[in-house]
Amino acid sequence: MPLREPIFRHPDLDFASLHIYEEGTIDHPRDTVAPALGLGRIVGEALAETRDGRPFLDSEHGPIHTFKDKKITLPEPFDDEYFRHMQWAHLAAGGAGGGMRWPNRTPHVLTPGMRRAQRSLAGFLPLIDWSRFRRVHLCGRVRVSRPDVAAVACGDDAQAVAWLVHRETIGPNGMLQADVQTEPVMIDLPGLAPGSYRIVGWDTAAGTQAAEWRAQADGRLKLKVPPFATDVALAIRRC
Repeated sequence: MPLREPIFRHPDLDFASLHIYEEGTIDHPRDTVAPALGLGRIVGEALAETRDGRPFLDSEHGPIHTFKDKKITLPEPFDDEYFRHMQWAHLAAGGAGGGMRWPNRTPHVLTPGMRRAQRSLAGFLPLIDWSRFRRVHLCGRVRVSRPDVAAVACGDDAQAVAWLVHRETIGPNGMLQADVQTEPVMIDLPGLAPGSYRIVGWDTAAGTQAAEWRAQADGRLKLKVPPFATDVALAIRRC
């Protein structure tokens, strides 16, 4: 079960926040996927408790007990992928940005790989009209055609953000294997008004657009997502 502090509302800044801990995944990551899916779930729970319309931001996550109590520093490539997956799960779950990571490294700073992950997220953001995006958490309502792919998503009646990640191609080092052959996956998102939508697939590691196509919605939007090696973010916007 996750341990977390109560949601607080900052007196000077217009957001809601909490600190997130979850033994076995977020705080003690054995791989780079389970912690992100755990974060996405908990962000959804926090948003359900935030009823005044404020944006939600997780203000403390990372391998806190791994580093402080177990005196273990995660290998940098693993930590970079862990960080990248966590920030995309946070955003796609409906959070504001990628959340705040406590480095828990020596020195106590984000790595160059983590900075590249932040730059990738920043490149994705203009694909959505955030000033009009009244998103809700969709994870329990999204349908994915294959059990080996997980989805974290949020949306309203005109836009959606989704993050898809493979979860059965994890190597012995706990990281996703990028050289595994994959197949297209179908994703079915609820709540989108009838009309034509532009979908952009975003390569989260490279920080570049990987695909673009159009699809029609009729209250749900059914998408055939092209093959992706590890994970992909989708920006969905009504034309």
